[in-house]
Order: sequence, then C-alpha cells, then structure tokens
Amino acid sequence: MAAKVNAQDLTHFKENKSSVHGSISATGIFYNSQGITPRKTPFSYILNGNLVVNLKGLVLPFSFTYSDRNKSFRQPFNQFGLSPKYKWITLHLGYRNINFSKYVLGGHTIFGAGIELNPGKFRFGAVYGRLRKFTNQATNVNNPLNDTITSFTRKVMSVKIGVGTKKTFFDLIIMRAADDSASLDPSAIETGNFPATNLVTGINSRIAFTKNIHLELEGAYSIYTTNQNSTVSINAPEFITKIIPVNLSTMGYMALRGLLEYRNRKGLKLGLAYRRIDPGYKSMGTYFINNDVENLTFKTSFSTFKRKLRFSGSIGLERNNLNTARNATTNKMIGSAMVSYDPVRIFGITINYSNYSINQQPGRIQIADSVKLYQSNGTFMVMPHFQFFNSKNTISQFVSLVFSNMKLNDKNPTAGYNNSFTTINNMLTYGITFIPVELSVNTTLNYNKVNMTAGNSTNTGGTLGISKGFMKNKLSLGLAANLTQSVNAQQTMLVFTPSLTARAKLGKHHSLLLKANMISNNNVTNNNLSSTEQIGDFSYVFNF
Repeated sequence: MAAKVNAQDLTHFKENKSSVHGSISATGIFYNSQGITPRKTPFSYILNGNLVVNLKGLVLPFSFTYSDRNKSFRQPFNQFGLSPKYKWITLHLGYRNINFSKYVLGGHTIFGAGIELNPGKFRFGAVYGRLRKFTNQATNVNNPLNDTITSFTRKVMSVKIGVGTKKTFFDLIIMRAADDSASLDPSAIETGNFPATNLVTGINSRIAFTKNIHLELEGAYSIYTTNQNSTVSINAPEFITKIIPVNLSTMGYMALRGLLEYRNRKGLKLGLAYRRIDPGYKSMGTYFINNDVENLTFKTSFSTFKRKLRFSGSIGLERNNLNTARNATTNKMIGSAMVSYDPVRIFGITINYSNYSINQQPGRIQIADSVKLYQSNGTFMVMPHFQFFNSKNTISQFVSLVFSNMKLNDKNPTAGYNNSFTTINNMLTYGITFIPVELSVNTTLNYNKVNMTAGNSTNTGGTLGISKGFMKNKLSLGLAANLTQSVNAQQTMLVFTPSLTARAKLGKHHSLLLKANMISNNNVTNNNLSSTEQIGDFSYVFNF
C-alpha cells in the first residue's frame, strides 16, 4: 500500500522549464464569550502552505503549517514536509503521514525521512523518524504536580518489501518503535509511565483469481513491551530479544482482516468479510485500533433498471471476549439495507434500515439479570426528494424530506423498561437558486423528539440561509441563522446562531475570506445559566 501523502511525478514536467505553484494562507481567529469560561484564547493564528517547486525537472511538492498554539504546548503543531517523486522513486522528508498497513504503520504522522521504490513489480519502502516529541506540560497551573501530561520522545523505523501490481500483490512490513528513556527527567515522569518498545510484523496482499473474483488479506503480529526497564526477563527467541527488550511486561497480539469479493460489469457485488483483533492489540504506528472484536459479514450491492434502482445491504455476526478474560461475552447481530430509486429526473427516494442486536452471555462469572445486556437497536429512515427546473434551466428548486425513527429496546427483565427509548426525527428542506443573478435561498425546518421512561425532550427549530454572488462570483456573501428551542423536564433552552460569510477574489492570485458567527444560549428557565460566544475568522489566500 502506498503512502498517503502528496507527491508529484517529474515525468509530467518538461526538464527545460522551472516553475513554482501552490498556495499560502494566513488565518486570524478571534474569540469572545460572556456567561461561561472561555473555551479559546482571544486571538490565535494559523499559517498554511502547499507548494510545488519545479527546478528544471526536479519537482519538490511540500506543505507546512505554523501556529501560535505551539507556544503553549510542546507537541508540534508547526509542521513542514515534502515528497518529491521521479518515475518510480518517491522521497518523504519532514512531517509525513505514511501508510504501509492499517495494523502496522497506518496514517501516523512521522517527522523524519523515507523512500519508496516501485520499479516494475518490485515494491519497497522504508521510513525512519519521530512519532512523538517529548511532553512535560502542566494542564493545571494550580496543581501542576498532579495534573501534568508527560510522554517520551518516540522514534520509529519501518520497512516494506513486496512484489506485484495494483491488482495482485504481496507486501511484508516490519516496524520497530521505541520510547527514548532519556528524553524525560526522572523527576518529571509520572508514576507508572514507563518507556515502551514495539515490534510489529505484518502482511498486506491482494490476489485477483479472475477478472471478477479477488481476495484481500491483511494481518499483523505486535510484540509490545510496556516497560523497557523491567528486570524480570522471560523466555523468547534470540532473534526477537536482539531487536527489542522482552520481559514480564511484554505481550503479543494479532490482528487479521480478510475479504473475498465478486464483482461483475453489471454492478453486482458479493462479499464475505472476516475480521479478528486480539484483546489489547496496539501498534505505535497507529493512533487507535478497536480491539477485542471478531466479526463475519456478508454484503452485497447491485443496480437495475438502467441504474435507476440501487440496493446495498449487509448482515453479520460480531462478538468480543476473545480470550474469555471478561466477565461476559457480548454477541451482536448486525444488519443494514439501503434502497435508492430515481425513476425520473425530478423525483427520487432513498430508504434505509438497520438493526443491531446485542446479547451478553456468561463468561468467567454468572451474569445477574439486573446487569445483563440484551438490547436491539433498529433505525428506519425514508428520504424522498424533488428537483424542479424552469423551461430555460435558469431557476432550480429542491425539496427534500427526512422521516426517521430509531428505537432502542432493552430486553433486560429488571432495568430494560427504564433504558428503552424512541427517537423521532423529521426534517423538511427547501432551496431555490436563481442562476443568472447568482442568488440562492434555502430553509430547513426540523423536529426531534426523544421518548424515555424518565421523561421526554423535544428540539424544534429552523434555519434560513441566503447567498449572493457578484461580478461573476468574484465576490460572494452569505447570511444564515438558526433558531432552536429545546424543552425537557428540567429546563427550556432557546439557541440562536446567526452567521456571516464573505469571500472576495482579487485578481487571479489573491482572495479574502471572512467568517463570523455567534452562539447565543438563552436559558428560559434560569437566565443565570445563559451564555453567548462570538467567533470570527479572517483569512488571506495567495495562489500562484
């Protein structure tokens, strides 16, 4: 799998020319509040840049982000990186998001250097850098000893080697990451915050058996040592102990994903997917992976009547407690279906239905009826829409409706009656656009009601928006306002959120953008709990 970063192929440029193109933007953010503790600073700024420099055939695409927020927190918000590419060679320098495998190194920001080589069917990639910068930041100035965020500098090295094409390939990925124990002063380390080490080996493959049938496999095994300093060793193969420390805090986890899919030219898809993630699975090369889960899913989709009628659906089983360490096992039945029908140009309708059931079974101990989880959650939604044009196609109108009903049925014999609830959501949207004069008006009315044993709550409101373009859309203005009333047994809230948006294009290269909005929370029941916030953004963008 290639890295998910921007790169530029030098073969798209002539070697006897030099050029620079891209964009640079500067944004100032203003904030003010009354009645509540401020959630932002009164002023902050962000600088962004995306550039492609072509120096007689040497093409260097790069990007950067700089913000004043870095002054108050040690984790880097200011980032700069580039990924020049020539034919089958790609370099990664600076801050990059590399994706070799979702279970090994998947989308984590790295500050460092990397290379990818794809000559023909050979696939190679390597990266070395820093996953995380050390942090020792007090979050509460009144109690810095107890409220402090600390983390070690974390470095990574990963290699991918494989063979194949986009349709059929096999990759082997290895990653080693470790915390630098010397990056933090011992006195600043929180109790239980130890330097960790991680070694992950994974595969990523796709096999096309025929033009219509293919198999996808992705898996990894992660060896994670949570405390490098532990002196209690355990038996492990010598080739592993030479790479990472193995001790009593070392654990091994496995992740596996597979998909067998059939497709034909008429749009029919049939797929059988399997996924199993061990309890506790983690990799330093990913931000988060949902673990302790196993599921088997069948899915299908097709279209007919010249693609006017479309259907997609899936049904499957899911469970947790894979190592039987939990007190109970939760089994889920997962199913969903969607039908979309557009018989004529002016009308269409979409129907969605999903049903999820959960049933806990005893694990290590017997489950009392009062705490047993046994629920079903069903959602039904109908969305018809209409679109009209006048005879000259200068005026278009759009109308859509949403009728949604969601019901949670808790079948617990003791507490289920109190936990069950029903949600009704209805929404009507109308919009009209006068194309010659660049004027659009839209409005939305919505109604939401939640019925529970403890009490009901309703949200009723509407939105009105107007946008107008001038001088062939070189200048555009937009006004919008939303008013919502929320009522429950305890209080009544009236929320008003007006907003203004203005955009101006100054020639070919310059543009200005202004956004301003207010959030007014009026507590009708207790005016002392009312609050107001004002937020404004002003941006300048230079394109070249």
